[in-house]
Amino acid sequence: MDPASHLRAFVALPLPKDMKAALAGLLPALHRVAPTKLAFVRPETWHLTLKFLGDVPLEGPMGLSALIQALAGVDFSPFDLSPGGGVFFPGPARPRVVAVGLAAGGPACRELAGAVDAALAAVGYPREARVFTPHLTVARVKDAPGRGDWRGVADQLAGAVWPACRMDRFVLYQSVLGPAGARHEALREFPARRDGRT
Repeated sequence: MDPASHLRAFVALPLPKDMKAALAGLLPALHRVAPTKLAFVRPETWHLTLKFLGDVPLEGPMGLSALIQALAGVDFSPFDLSPGGGVFFPGPARPRVVAVGLAAGGPACRELAGAVDAALAAVGYPREARVFTPHLTVARVKDAPGRGDWRGVADQLAGAVWPACRMDRFVLYQSVLGPAGARHEALREFPARRDGRT
């Protein structure tokens, strides 16, 4: 894909600094108890993905301007979000992704993801085939499949204490690949509208 005509993008909820700090404090314990090698998320890049877009054209009917205009029409109210518990994809027996679930905010998050999906479908982006499961990815299993005993990881995630936060905006991010991994740059923020009016 020509980088001069496309960019790699996704839509996500940004997370506050205290939540990222809590993840940073948890990673050493997860590293100790994991039964196999994990590629951990860098805490400073942590977010909750609402929709991954992949390569987005800069111009045209599905281009960046159309994308931003579609997302600007998404109407949602602020909601409280609290992480809680461990989630393993596709399952805890042989996971490929280790994540934190949501103790609060799941229904509102699913509703927002559905609204984002519908808005982008209107300008030509494919709808999601899978049911949206809100989660915060912590690590990806480097040795696929992730065999072993994952109870220690599950216990650490279940016992973690996370700060609650108020979700009052979502963000369109550009993902820029580099030698140190992906860097996420905010392209546009979309604030909540409590009463459905701008």
